[in-house]
Amino acid sequence: MPLRRPWQAVCEALEAEGVEHIFGIPGNPELLYNDLYDHPSIKPVLVRHETSAVFMAMAYARVSGRVGVLHASPGPGMANLVPGLLEAFYACSPVVSVVSAAARTYEGMGAFQETPSLELARPISKWAVRLDLPERTSWTMERAFALAQNGKPGPVFVEVPADVAATEADTPPYRRPLRGLRAAGDHSLIQRAAELLAGAKRPVIVAGGGVGLSGAESALAALAEHLDAPVVTTPSGRGSIPEDARLAFGLVGLYRTESSARPYDEADVMLLVGTRMEEFQSGLWKLVPTGARIVQVDIDPFEIGRNLRPDVAVVGDARLVLEQLTMAVPRCVPRPTTAELVAFKEAFQRSVAAECAPDGGPLRTKQVLNAVNRVFGRKMILVNENGGQDLWSYYCPYLKVTAHRGCVAPAEQTCMGLGVAGAIGAKLARPDHHVVCVTGDGAFQMFMQELPVAVEQHAPVVWVVLNNRSLGWSKWIQRASGERYLASDFEATFDFVAVAKASGVHAERISEAREVGPALDRARKASEDGVPALLDCTIDPWDFPRGFVDFHRDVWGLEVHHS
Repeated sequence: MPLRRPWQAVCEALEAEGVEHIFGIPGNPELLYNDLYDHPSIKPVLVRHETSAVFMAMAYARVSGRVGVLHASPGPGMANLVPGLLEAFYACSPVVSVVSAAARTYEGMGAFQETPSLELARPISKWAVRLDLPERTSWTMERAFALAQNGKPGPVFVEVPADVAATEADTPPYRRPLRGLRAAGDHSLIQRAAELLAGAKRPVIVAGGGVGLSGAESALAALAEHLDAPVVTTPSGRGSIPEDARLAFGLVGLYRTESSARPYDEADVMLLVGTRMEEFQSGLWKLVPTGARIVQVDIDPFEIGRNLRPDVAVVGDARLVLEQLTMAVPRCVPRPTTAELVAFKEAFQRSVAAECAPDGGPLRTKQVLNAVNRVFGRKMILVNENGGQDLWSYYCPYLKVTAHRGCVAPAEQTCMGLGVAGAIGAKLARPDHHVVCVTGDGAFQMFMQELPVAVEQHAPVVWVVLNNRSLGWSKWIQRASGERYLASDFEATFDFVAVAKASGVHAERISEAREVGPALDRARKASEDGVPALLDCTIDPWDFPRGFVDFHRDVWGLEVHHS
């Protein structure tokens, strides 16, 4: 076997895996980057902050269906990964972090940038490991890629100490691990679930992020058609079914609209697929159809019955289980109840279109997002943030997701800035699609330093900044709590247009509804010409979605009383 140093073996592993991009910031170039130079098929993406590296890798993984890869240097570089790894862990995102570490020679003695990396990473990683023997590099990387993508996906953390990195060893060649390992559901449980679904008068399917992670989109559509059952999704489940499809009704929980609430609330049987049904998805488990029977499908037994107690549960891969259910359930004739729901949805969509028409008043977020649909069309990937105004982008049909894997949404941690930075990773993964990030000004300020990365990487993202010069969600709660406003307004802030232009980004400011369509057309044209674009939209700060208002009242007991 050839003598090699670990970083040489790491780069050979990345090349064997077909890795296109590695997101991060170099420290000592002898740790990864000198060896990366000899592998030109792997392009390093120089981020401006290490957390951004995780966000870009997550978004890349989400829309490409592949593993995202990132690197950080020791000490604060590694520590800056923690918020991103936290988000990736809860998003079940298949990312591999290969991180440099201080040498073990003087461990515990105060060596430069000595950090308890494994202790920080273990609670928020599927696997966290230190490479102690150089000859184990290939095995460690094989294991990292296998664990990141098989079973319930998740982030994997590999630490390479500097002294190990400097040691040559007889290292076996890299072998790509087995992948696509899937477990079908137990036959008897499939039959019990099929009986419940077959007997349902008003079934509804709730599709979570696990549908996309398993590549179960076609299986989901087939079962929905087979049952003639409405499909609603969690934010992470968007992109599982085109939101202009007949049986697609929108989102659940905090993000629900009239068209998604009705089939969900009226359901007598719910099929939950690949979703934890956490607080925002379930409304603290208060927004659950009264008396509905529940069938839960998840790849992880830990998630079964974690909050909602199912009548039948099937542990298995979402695609295989959905295919099994389609085979086991008799095909349903078209349901009059579903036809009624479709007609109701279509009427609601017409009312939304009228609601979003320019009216001469203050610019409203829904007017901006409804225009985004018209301008960017079906080949658009939406990248979300999660603030008071950018929540409008979750409310279908104000904005619809129609592309396959067409949405990158935060997980339940909702780390601000994931979308702002992550949009670049999404564009690198799908350069043939428009990538639009909808963000508030609060989240945008946290990660706007990544704009030059989009320029450098020829990743023409479009950022739509909904600017209310405040932390709008926090301010709404302050208003509902007696108008005790404190530390929620930005009294001094950036000129986003000037910052963007200085970075080489096409940028405009708009404040009237009549300006929205032309400005979006110019942003699209810039993107198609390879230039990232930004629209700074001065919006009405007190226009919140009805679902947002209802959730705060019904779930959290908060309400704003207008004078």
